[in-house]
Formats: sequence, structure tokens, C-alpha cells
Amino acid sequence: MKNHQMRLMTVEEVQNYLKTNKTIIIPYALCEQHGYHLPLDTDIRNAEFISAALAEKLDCIVAPVLNYTFSGGMLPGTINVKPNTFSNLVGEIIESLTLQGFRNFIIIPGHGGSESMLHLKESLRIQKWLNPALADDLIMLCPIWDYSPTWLELFNTRDYHAAEAETSLLLHWSPEVVRPKIVMDEPDVAERLRNDPDSYQKRVSFTECKQEVMQTSQRDDVKIGVMGYPERANAELGAKIEAEFLEYGTAEIAKAIRDAEEARKSGKRIEHEDNDKLKILAL
Repeated sequence: MKNHQMRLMTVEEVQNYLKTNKTIIIPYALCEQHGYHLPLDTDIRNAEFISAALAEKLDCIVAPVLNYTFSGGMLPGTINVKPNTFSNLVGEIIESLTLQGFRNFIIIPGHGGSESMLHLKESLRIQKWLNPALADDLIMLCPIWDYSPTWLELFNTRDYHAAEAETSLLLHWSPEVVRPKIVMDEPDVAERLRNDPDSYQKRVSFTECKQEVMQTSQRDDVKIGVMGYPERANAELGAKIEAEFLEYGTAEIAKAIRDAEEARKSGKRIEHEDNDKLKILAL
């Protein structure tokens, strides 16, 4: 194939592609606070670079990256889009591509926000529920860290946001955009964010009733928002995370595509009877 970027293809090239391949990668991310040493588009770069590498491995195409989702951060430069708006947009993108003949959708998040990811997965489940045209669609949400033992281990060492993993990836992919100036929040704030990455949020209510919807904002003492140890980053670690994703992720995703294509031909489906277990797995 001449290239793997859908935006660079012609109508004729996409038509020819669909004769033999029904798979497309959909990357998404956003501009978001990443301290003083990383650019706002760090998550966008995560999504773009890993999706391009995966497309090479799978020999499939990549849709233009969707640059807007929900962060929750409120520092200058962060652009928040409500999770339902974001989820609806992804759903409409999939519906549009389904009408063209695509059947396998591999969604690659460059941003790990739990609010956007949880909302997206449930939104897409309901969309498939209500739209029979999507019944034969394989839709997978595949975060990079799911396929990187190294990144998962870094989570266990309290490395979450704009820290060792993300800085290492950019040192590997785009070293020219990484600034040498590493600044952290006040020591007690930085330690709190390492222990609980959601502690950047301030939640208040009028009552103790669990039924009340709380008011949420970013805590005033969070000025930088780095969660972890960016000073430990190095390009070799970034290359290792990428290699792990391409090894484990490519194999699992390729198998899922083969299984889906076989299931379409045979008409067989895996039925999930334990709804409580299914709900836990979905979350």
C-alpha cells in the first residue's frame, strides 16, 4: 500500500483498499496541561505515532486523529470537550465509516482520562445496541499502556501524567519538543498527586446525600499538574514502551480482527450471560 494515512489517500485508493481490508485505526487525544517540560499536544503525539506504527504492522489505514476530548484539567492551554459530546462524535465517525464498508475499528487513545474512556466505551455499546447497522462491526478501545508491561509497572510506582512514561515517549518520538525545564508543584502537592492522580480535583456539595451531584473544579494549589517523576525519563524507555505495544498489541488486535471476520462468516457470537461480570470488565 502506498501509504497508511487515510487523509493522504484519494477516493479511488480508499475504494480499492476496501476490496481487501475493512480495518481502520481511529486515534484521539487533546491539547492538555503537561507541565513546563512537555508541549500541550503530548497526548496527540502519543496517538499519532503509535497509530502510525500499528498501521504499518497491520497494513491498514489510519483515520485523521481526533484532537478533542475531555481532560478535566483547567490550566491554560487545556481544551475540554464534554465526554458525551466527544463520545457522540466518535460514534458518528464510526457510523459514517461503516456506511462506506469498514468493519474493524481500532480506537487508540493518546489520553488516559477515565471519564472520557468510560463514557466512550459505554456510549459505543449503547450505539451498537440501538443501531443494527453496527452489529457486524468490531470496535476495540486499545490504550497503549494495556499492551506495555513496562508502562503498567510505572503506574505501580506512582508515575501517571507528564512524568517518566510520557516524557520518555516524547524523547523517543519527538525529542526536539521536550524542554529541559522540569518544574513540579509544591512538594506536598506533588506527593499528593503521585498518591492519588484524581486529587487535582476539588469536589464539594451542599449535603451528605449520595444522590446529590457534586460541584467539581481543579484545586487552586495545582499549578503545574505533573504526576510522577519526569526527571527519570529517557528515550530508551520510550522505545521500549513502543516496542512492547507493537509486539503484544499487534498480535492481540490482529487475532481479534481474524476472530471477528470468522464470526461474521459463521454467524456465531460469544454470549455473555453474567451481566454483572460484563459490566465490571467494561469498566
